[in-house]
Amino acid sequence: MTRRYQALKHLQVFRLLQGHWLKNTRNTCPDTDCLESVYRAQVKMLTSLPIPPEPAPDALRPLAPGEAYLVYDPDDWQNFTLATFNSTLPQGDQQIVDAQVIAGVLRVVLFVGRYQQGKPVYVGTLYEYADDQPGLHPIAQDIAFAGWANPGANDQGPRYAGIVDGQFYYREQLAGQLQQSMVYRLGSRSAPSSTQQVFQVGSNTFMHARARVEQDLNRDSSQLSLNYDRANAGSHSENITEQKQPDAGWAIVNPTWSTTRPVLYFDNQGPRACIWRVDMRGKELSKIVTDHDAMSARPVDIHGREAVVYLQGNQLKFAINPDD
Repeated sequence: MTRRYQALKHLQVFRLLQGHWLKNTRNTCPDTDCLESVYRAQVKMLTSLPIPPEPAPDALRPLAPGEAYLVYDPDDWQNFTLATFNSTLPQGDQQIVDAQVIAGVLRVVLFVGRYQQGKPVYVGTLYEYADDQPGLHPIAQDIAFAGWANPGANDQGPRYAGIVDGQFYYREQLAGQLQQSMVYRLGSRSAPSSTQQVFQVGSNTFMHARARVEQDLNRDSSQLSLNYDRANAGSHSENITEQKQPDAGWAIVNPTWSTTRPVLYFDNQGPRACIWRVDMRGKELSKIVTDHDAMSARPVDIHGREAVVYLQGNQLKFAINPDD
């Protein structure tokens, strides 16, 4: 185990995982059998896993009429704080713009901003988090960040900022109706530069989707249904949330698909805010982050394990599936 950890300890994610294991698992073992068991489990945690293959296209079908998703509430994933920043909530906006694991290193770009009268977008700071470097690096400060077609909405629409081949592209709103496209090389901690290349992808609701979200969440976010290409017992649709109603109801925000798994994640806003996971293959609905101010979840695979990065108050955090 020591050899595996030494190869990973330059990454904060694994320092946090190892520290948690030492304090809360190994040091609480009462006997040798327990120690042997927890060491085997931790060696597995430090071992890169293959991502499970995607199911065949015709294997993903809706529930049969009358059936319901199995609910795990809570299904606590281990979660840890990666960095802190000056929060702008509740008056402002803070969002994870994009997150990727590049050459084994988790990289996250987040935006923290405030509304300014006369500006069509929020004004604030873009930050970079790199798991092999300390803290948050301000990519650009006091910019009018044109990151989404509909910033602040339940479904923010097409996204105008993101990571491509280790470069982060974004748009800055200038005077009038003009925008400037900028590019920043991740990990460089150098100033961004202007570029003629422009980034644009579809809404998170549609990118990498294995089924279609039926609701227009900007009109009705009180439920979540998926529509499939292939039918089950004559039905192409399933309602994921009808069998589970939080105390304050559903307020579904920011549905985001995994790029590697048939899994959809979303935030639930309001007094019972938290982060949920929809497993289309296993037909499971799980509350994976229970904290009521958790938001802006983005899926990543860390060492082959399913994980999400998200914001909570003034913290950038990650949660990882302990059973993956």
